[in-house]
Amino acid sequence: IIVIAVISSAGKSGNDQSSNSGSDTNTASNNQSNEEKTYGLNEVVQDGDLAFTVTSVETAKTLGNQFTKKDAQGTFYVVTLKIENKGNKTATFDSSMAKVTDDQGREFERSIEGQTAKGMAQGNVDLFLQQIQPSLSVTGDLVFDLPADMQNPMLVVKGSIFAKGAKIKLQ
Repeated sequence: IIVIAVISSAGKSGNDQSSNSGSDTNTASNNQSNEEKTYGLNEVVQDGDLAFTVTSVETAKTLGNQFTKKDAQGTFYVVTLKIENKGNKTATFDSSMAKVTDDQGREFERSIEGQTAKGMAQGNVDLFLQQIQPSLSVTGDLVFDLPADMQNPMLVVKGSIFAKGAKIKLQ
């Protein structure tokens, strides 16, 4: 099964490159503009076949209820993200396709503990391994545990594991 997944990923990568070969100039300039530009709340940014919109950002010191309560090491950032599939094939969103960075070059992955506490208490959609059908979208929360001294947090979203990604301001 692992070999099939690797071959499948390699095949998709090759297909993506060949389908873009007719418009390498446009693709390169689009990737550069995504990399250089930062987007804000409620702005749509497309990376590959996926379009992303941060619809809200909330902060909290604690998530969950009396049974699932989890205290943040720093501050929980709850990012509500809408992901729309603009492609022709089913896409799967993996948590490695979203991270938070800051001015110091630090990178933060989602908080599994915070995500679980919030999801179990409120039943919100966890975007981890969500399948998104063509022309449809899914909206859910990503939870990050970030340090109190964080300056200029940016959500970096990718349309695929190998994409460079686009930056969305969280403050």
